[in-house]
Amino acid sequence: MEKTDYILLFDKFLQKQASPEEVQTLIQWLKSEGSFQNWIDEEWDAAASAMDTELQQKLLGQIKDKIGRERKIQLPVKKQHHKLYQWTARIASVIILLLLTGISVYQYAKHQSVMPDMVVSVEKGQKASVVLPDGSKVWVNSDSKLSYGSRFNQEERVLTLEGEAYFEVTPDKERPFIVKTNELSVRALGTSFNVKAYGEDNDVSTVLMTGRVEVTSNLDRFILNPNEKIVFDRQTGRMNKSSVEDTGHYINWKHHVLTFNGETFENIAHTLERNYNTRIVFESEALKKYRFTGTLGNTSLESILQILSLTSPLSYEVRDSVIILSENVNQKAYYEKALK
Repeated sequence: MEKTDYILLFDKFLQKQASPEEVQTLIQWLKSEGSFQNWIDEEWDAAASAMDTELQQKLLGQIKDKIGRERKIQLPVKKQHHKLYQWTARIASVIILLLLTGISVYQYAKHQSVMPDMVVSVEKGQKASVVLPDGSKVWVNSDSKLSYGSRFNQEERVLTLEGEAYFEVTPDKERPFIVKTNELSVRALGTSFNVKAYGEDNDVSTVLMTGRVEVTSNLDRFILNPNEKIVFDRQTGRMNKSSVEDTGHYINWKHHVLTFNGETFENIAHTLERNYNTRIVFESEALKKYRFTGTLGNTSLESILQILSLTSPLSYEVRDSVIILSENVNQKAYYEKALK
């Protein structure tokens, strides 16, 4: 019989469904000095490989000692059949203990070998910088999350980004540096670039400062050179590449400075919500389409709203900690040209 057959016999025996012949077969195997002991050693080695050596030897010694004591029990012939179930149950409990221990050790080893992802999570109104295990530097913007697995810098350099981050990558030709968003994959060898992929925005963008990156989506693939930008349109699923005059504008957020280049008020509102940890509501849908170009320094939210109201028919008020944006009808005629 195979070892698996004896395990099935154990199960059958414990359910009191084994025939006298099957019980006798099981007893003979338990009494065997060779096959049974070898099986214990094999199962233990397979199950307890990750256990502390001293603890492993101590526990295994206790199990073998208990089995040995049970084997030495001398049963009178007349009482042998009455004691048979009790004796076998004791041995079976030892095997169950062994198997359960093996399962526990396996689960422990599995838990130890699969490390959870490292996550850098930045709340609204905050920013963070981190040095990755490979020496690469990352600045993470407000309301963003960057994560990478335990194999980072061992077998691969792959990160997942939700939100916005700027990367200065340590060169490593053997392990390309890859940033993944829901829509794009940005692959670099040694370079610096910015990725913006907030869930509420209409677009996902990548701007390259130095080096060279490959940007891919389900439909397109582009190579970016310095001072170039990729914009992915979530509605069409397509990417467009263009040149930019000053890439520094795209990473001013690192220094708490906001720069907008023809951004819609809708996107600007999302940015302000993230950076100032507030809620902004539009009472006018038409107002969302107005655009603004300019740099706003490290100033208060109210100052920014005042600047926007001077360049557009925007009015604002605060109701229960919520900023309400509405369209100033009296000034609308002066700003019709701002719509595109």
